[in-house]
Amino acid sequence: MIFYFSGTGNSKHVAEKIAYGTGERLVYISDDTIKANEVYEVKENDKLGFVFPVYWYCIPTIVERFINCLKISGYQKQYVYAVATYGLAGGNVMDRLSLILNKKQLQLNGKYGVKMVDNYVVGYNIEKEDMRRKILYDADVEIDKIISMIDHKEHIDHIKKGKIAFVTPITGYAYRKTNHIKKFYTTQACNSCGQCVRECPCNVIHIEDGKLRWEGDCTFCLNCIHGCKQAAIQYGKFTAKRERYQYTRTFQEYCCK
Repeated sequence: MIFYFSGTGNSKHVAEKIAYGTGERLVYISDDTIKANEVYEVKENDKLGFVFPVYWYCIPTIVERFINCLKISGYQKQYVYAVATYGLAGGNVMDRLSLILNKKQLQLNGKYGVKMVDNYVVGYNIEKEDMRRKILYDADVEIDKIISMIDHKEHIDHIKKGKIAFVTPITGYAYRKTNHIKKFYTTQACNSCGQCVRECPCNVIHIEDGKLRWEGDCTFCLNCIHGCKQAAIQYGKFTAKRERYQYTRTFQEYCCK
């Protein structure tokens, strides 16, 4: 079983590729999934996986909420692994994940990381297309290696932490305490189509009198910015001038020709 969260599709691709290679069930993490309060049954030969992007060297808050509410039946020390996707490095993200899982009596065995296209347009622009091609090609090669390690149930730390991983507690604290919704706004290009409302994994986007407003616990995945077909959703002063990105299989196949 693979529990995964994805904002722009990078982690979704990783989770789907692992599921295809291992035959595991996929469960998408969202506010609706948490509210469903399902009990997940783990069989004797099952593996338990978590796939998610790294935000500010930290686990997305919605993933933490999901794990804190997670109900597992039949766990008897089956192999547990996690795969984090990141633009530069993963920091010490697996340390915090281990602590959270330990509280649920789950032991993290395999710790993996995959470099994907960084799309944090709030802070900087996306890599140019030729670099994106290389990153995505290399990522698929790396995912294949990880699938093999998962099949062999390796107890391994296979993730790039980066030179400043030691700042993880600071950046993690800042990420969890920041009010992420206050700088979102829409331009006149917004046509109130409702796509962002329907696709928001945290259910924090609402339409009132034809206008969008953000309210609630936003995990800051930027899906609304990257997914808006009108490029009408902005954050702060700089996103209007920056490209948008969503991983699609079509894009991947094109890039890796």
